[in-house]
Amino acid sequence: MNKNTVVKVQSISKTYKLYEKPIDRVKESLNPFKKKYHKEFHALNNVSLDLKRGEALGIIGRNGNGKSTLLKIISGVLTPTKGHVNTRGRISAILELTSNLKPELTGLENIELNLKINGFKQQDLPEKIREIEEFAEIGDFIRQPVKTYSSGMKSRLGFGIATSSEPDILILDEVLAVGDFNFRQKCLAKINSMRDDMSIIFVSHSMNDVKMFCDTVLVLEKGQKAFHGNVDEGIKYYLEKKEKEEKPIQTNNKEPATKPFYGDLFHNQEKINNIRHTWHKQIYKLEEEMTLYFSFELKYHPKNLIIGLPVWDQLGNIITSFNSDYYSVKIFNGRYKIEGQFKTHCYFNPNTYSSVFVVTDGSEFLYRNLNSNFSVANKERVFGYITLPHKWEISR
Repeated sequence: MNKNTVVKVQSISKTYKLYEKPIDRVKESLNPFKKKYHKEFHALNNVSLDLKRGEALGIIGRNGNGKSTLLKIISGVLTPTKGHVNTRGRISAILELTSNLKPELTGLENIELNLKINGFKQQDLPEKIREIEEFAEIGDFIRQPVKTYSSGMKSRLGFGIATSSEPDILILDEVLAVGDFNFRQKCLAKINSMRDDMSIIFVSHSMNDVKMFCDTVLVLEKGQKAFHGNVDEGIKYYLEKKEKEEKPIQTNNKEPATKPFYGDLFHNQEKINNIRHTWHKQIYKLEEEMTLYFSFELKYHPKNLIIGLPVWDQLGNIITSFNSDYYSVKIFNGRYKIEGQFKTHCYFNPNTYSSVFVVTDGSEFLYRNLNSNFSVANKERVFGYITLPHKWEISR
């Protein structure tokens, strides 16, 4: 292995045997003719990669495509069915933030236990314990059993412990998908402060986080390496492939595929019908003009027709909401068939977004349903949810 390489994955595969019934496992083991009663599931299939010292690798892909399995094999939690993994240096894997916490022990006892497991000497413990305690910011709860903690307190303590071991290789599996905004910012600052001293393998569904942290990206599809290389090109490949595979939202009597944070979907068919609404593109660039086309037919004479357009990110955070009433736009002008366009500019940072098309008559809801998702990709590393138009002036 090259002296600058800290992780070398060589043609690894991970295959699981799936049995329909528990008894089938016994039948297979006892069958004199070696009859198979199982189906094989390839969680990973012939994946290879190299991670160099100081490099940050992002791994992206849809759920069930082998990301977590690959991390567990690299960190030594799982053994590959085929292939080999060689690593150089100390590995710290944050596969689940609270997995290293014992619920019956206090926060301080958990910190000390984990530090000793990671090889810290007794004389180094007080400084490390103080560092983790300051990061967690859970006050007097640090002396209470972890089973009494909220999920946010457990996450802060778990992350502080996991990053305290000063690893050569840090493996992160969706760490920034949990916790509140302040917790995310603390995690980002902590990881950034360690960037120069270690290599990172980072799994996330947030394209913004991948662009911010990673030097290269690996895209996994059905357990196989679909792309490995430049971050921008990898994200573009992933988003375009994802958009092609997604089916359009159904607006008939079938139950719509939706998440709770969208709210209740609604359609008053006695008052409004033939509704159409869609973004003119599926992938936008920063500052590019966005257009939503819409049309519908009314079956009655409205009093005060209003169109709303709330927007969420993929984690359920509401980013903004547009509203025709804000500019006193008159939607109904005596014609019962209404067609129009909504235009804005894309100031959303790289991510996948969901929006809902809402029609109300005053406070009465007539229609509320999902638009097709849109994604945002750009060439720069950005932070937060939005990037507002701005300019810099330097005095000479």
